[in-house]
Amino acid sequence: MLLDHLNKWVRIVRQDISSKKADNKRPRGHDTQADEHLLRVASILSSINQDLMAKAALQCKAYARSLMNFESQIISLRQSLPQSRDLPDYYERLHEIYAYLDEPDGMEGVSTLILSPSLEHQIRQHESTGRWTSAQSCWEVRLQQSPDNLDFHLGLLRCLRNLGHYGIQSVNTLFKLRTDICL
Repeated sequence: MLLDHLNKWVRIVRQDISSKKADNKRPRGHDTQADEHLLRVASILSSINQDLMAKAALQCKAYARSLMNFESQIISLRQSLPQSRDLPDYYERLHEIYAYLDEPDGMEGVSTLILSPSLEHQIRQHESTGRWTSAQSCWEVRLQQSPDNLDFHLGLLRCLRNLGHYGIQSVNTLFKLRTDICL
């Protein structure tokens, strides 16, 4: 929030300075002070690590800000190191953010850039597009890898609910889940 206000202030001051330059109406003392303040604030804003900002925004569930910062990181990485090994990690983060923002088109676009999708990536992709049978298969694989993980059981139950399976399999899974929690 504070960063938004500071960025907006920088933008307004820059517009004001450029319009005064165009009109040749520059009172020296006031503009010099405004230029100095602008340089200080812009310097502070540019010194903030974009990767850290993106991760913090994602953790705070400020998905739009996180998306903006990750995208700027990707752009700078592509310009400096087109074959960077960090790019797939950033693409995976973008995919996660698009899932939180409920943007299936963004998820599809980023998915084309990911060469070897993780199981979590596949689950997000299937759930966001409503392919619940495929998501169920992925959750079952996750449960085979880590049968004691409560989140994986809940993911499987969510798939079964969305598939309309309120039968014995769901009840057994729920019973096992409650038994594991109580023990």
